[in-house]
This record gives sequence, structure tokens and C-alpha cells, in this order.
Amino acid sequence: MENDLGYREFCSQFDAYFRRNERNFGNGTVRYRFFPKGFTAVREPDMEFVRDTNMKYYHLESDRLQGDFAVLKSGKGDSIQTTYCFSAEKMYRQYQRYGWGRVWAAVEENLRYCRQEDIGIIGRMSDYRAVKDRLVIRPLCYKNIIREAGNCVYRRVEDIALVLYLMIKEDESGFSTVKIPRAVCERWGESVDGVIDAALVNTHCSALPRLYLSPLDCIRPPYQKGAFMAAESTVGPLERWEIPTVTTTKQVNGAVAMFYPGVKERIAELYGDSYYVVFTSIHEARTHCRGAFSPRLILRSLKETNQAFPAEEMLSEKVFYYDREKKSFAALVL
Repeated sequence: MENDLGYREFCSQFDAYFRRNERNFGNGTVRYRFFPKGFTAVREPDMEFVRDTNMKYYHLESDRLQGDFAVLKSGKGDSIQTTYCFSAEKMYRQYQRYGWGRVWAAVEENLRYCRQEDIGIIGRMSDYRAVKDRLVIRPLCYKNIIREAGNCVYRRVEDIALVLYLMIKEDESGFSTVKIPRAVCERWGESVDGVIDAALVNTHCSALPRLYLSPLDCIRPPYQKGAFMAAESTVGPLERWEIPTVTTTKQVNGAVAMFYPGVKERIAELYGDSYYVVFTSIHEARTHCRGAFSPRLILRSLKETNQAFPAEEMLSEKVFYYDREKKSFAALVL
């Protein structure tokens, strides 16, 4: 039968196909590489690939690749770098059900994007397939965007807006983004919730969550410090009186980490209880175990913090509560 290969033999033939055709993929602008399960990196770009892939496909922060992947990367020099990553496990399931025809159809569909001439990413904004991997979420105070709320894409959580952006550029000097207009999102034909969920995954991959026990820990911390969601995490249980800072490895716009999948649940596990959350800026949040501090005292401290910093840095004026048993997250009425 056409589809009776074992998984390892399938991977061998899948890899061989890409190696045979690499020169034909994009006139020399598309490069191919196969990454086996268990791969650990030495070079920084490979480390980023492993971490991003584990987070995107397995929702796990680890420096050891959790599956087999065939990877195509297009672009050269300063042009837009586009990466297409094929999970061998997913392709094998397609092969088992439908044969090689479905596998090659999936590959060819993605190669169409690799073969396109490079144009500015903003010029391709109307093509969801072209920009979906560059969509990210930034947390903003809703009242700071209320005048333009009708023209942008966001998910509202009480007085917080999780706003959809397109990453235009990111390098050692920083990054630049632009809000996605609502009219563009409507042309994509995708559900807003689905687009935002996918953008949260992208944001999660590029800015991993961190939990720092002391404000001093936030100052140029080593990469692994505070990696409380990692498979190899050494972050232990939290004392009831501890008030850790939750942010991301980039820290800029780091309050978004509280909205990553599994983060709220993990913090409740570390406390062994429900807890309060205050967003002290768009860059961070602080948590307080239930019963350790008065919610009104926490709110008073938040108001003082918000008054001390510029309005554009403020994210919320409310105290949130995560109920461990109900798995609910909502602002308190105080």
C-alpha cells in the first residue's frame, strides 16, 4: 500500500524530498534543514528556533526539541525572513490517512509563499497567510484606546484591551509594530477570537513568561531566571507573603504574560491557593496570595503607582482575582 511506511522511514523519505528539491524552492533564497526530536542547540538562532517551536507546537518551554521538524526559511540579507515549519508527526498522520498526495499538497501550498518576491510586510497585510506568524498582542488600558477602539482589533478584559499588532521589524536595536485595522481583519475572513488566540501564541513564543521574586531580579536577569513555566523550572512554591513580579523575557509590554495559556493556573499551583493580581504597568503584573493582604490595601497601592507614572504606562485601575477552584479571572468591585 502507498501509506504503509513506519514513522522513521516516512521521516527519511520526507527529508529526502526536501533535500532533492531545495535548489528549486526559491531560486536560491529558500534554505532547508531537518531538526530531529531531542535536538539541542549551540548557536543562538537555533536555540531560538527550538524554544519557539516547543512553545508553539507543545506549549512547553524547553531547550530540547520535542518533535521532528522539516524547516524552510526564505529571504536573504535584510529582507523579511519567513520560516515554514512542518511537523513530521502531523505530516505522518496525513500520510497515514490520505497518502503522499495530501502531504505534498500541504508542502506546495506553503512553498507558494516561499517563492513570492519579497515586498514590504505592510504591503502584504491583507494576506492573512503572509502575516499570521508576525501578529502579536500588546496590552493597553482600554480608556487609552477608546477613541480608536472601533478601528482596531482587540479583546477586552475588564478595563484592559489586548490589542492586535503586526510586527514590522525586530532586531538588536529594538522592534516596531503597527495596529491591525479592523477592516483588514474583516477581509481575512477569520474569527477575531481565533486570530487573537493565534497572536497570543506568537507573542508567547517571542516573549516567554517570567516570575521574579524581587524587583532587583528584573534588572538584566539571565535567560533562565524566573522560568516558572519551563519543563526544567527550578522555581519552587511561593510563600503566602511573597509578591512576585510577572513579566516576560523582554519585559517590554510584559503584562501580557498573565494572559498566556496556563500562566494563571501555574501561579495558583505555586501559591497553593487563589490570589489577587494588579497590573502595575503595561510591562508587568504583581500577584498577592489570598488572605495575605487586604484587597483594599492592594488597590490603594495600585492607585499610588498609577499616579506616579505616565498615563500611557498604566494598564488597569482594578484589582483582579484568580479563583483557583472556579478557574475564573475577574476584577473585584471594591
